[in-house]
Amino acid sequence: MNDELEDILSDDSLFEDFSLDDSLFNTSRYQRTVSVKTKSHQRKSMGSHFDRYRNLFIQVRDDITNGNRQIRKISDVEISQNSPIKQDNFYIDNGVLLYVDRIYNPETGQEVSESTDRKYKVHTVYENGTENHIWLLSLVSSLYDKKRNGRLVTERIENIDIMGEKRITTGYIYVLKYAGTDERFLKMDNLYKIGYAKNIKQRLSNTVNESTYLYAPVRLITSFEIQNLEARKVELYLHHALENHRVMLSLTSPSGREITINEWFAVRMDEVTELVQKLVFDLQAGM
Repeated sequence: MNDELEDILSDDSLFEDFSLDDSLFNTSRYQRTVSVKTKSHQRKSMGSHFDRYRNLFIQVRDDITNGNRQIRKISDVEISQNSPIKQDNFYIDNGVLLYVDRIYNPETGQEVSESTDRKYKVHTVYENGTENHIWLLSLVSSLYDKKRNGRLVTERIENIDIMGEKRITTGYIYVLKYAGTDERFLKMDNLYKIGYAKNIKQRLSNTVNESTYLYAPVRLITSFEIQNLEARKVELYLHHALENHRVMLSLTSPSGREITINEWFAVRMDEVTELVQKLVFDLQAGM
């Protein structure tokens, strides 16, 4: 039996009319599909060209921190003809803040200020210094993708209501410096007390009698009004984020007791400002 099978398989005439279809093994068409898809989603670094957009992102974060803008879930906004993608709007895609610079027809170059039409492309600029030219519907699809947590940053509004909700100030984050006479604290670079108060003037009215202020007068450096978020929560997030900058300060109380205070931080002021903006941004965006 085995000899017969071997004779059959060794007969070359069986394969005379058999030829391989090379197209079955040609993967170039699939490589092209993958390449095109990758290219359409590729962001490019803007280099020095990003400088003209940098202040826009700084300003919008200031607006969010100060309550002049809010962050909304895309599912609550419902992009449609009544609420289209707009030029100069800000969105958040996969945690990255983006700016809609242009909406245009790639065939004619015609620009429009707003649209939901599939024939248009969008020039998007991202806060990380990259840019992209994507189809408008691709942007909408990304924003609605639940895994990418799409968000809309509202336009700057001065009115009391933002999309039907009242702007409620929940408190203030304040930053102050020691203004007493203890040379140990005066010599420490970038030493700041960061705290929370509903009324700053009232909270700082008796610092010379409170241990948290080192039993001394203080100088208010800046404050951040927190709206529609728990200001106390922002303070806790801020202290946690600055844990590596926390300074343990020891002193003698008026009663002669040795105490240690841990609510002061050695950190640059610009770092504090940037961090407050980021925390408010992340809390509103639900990240």
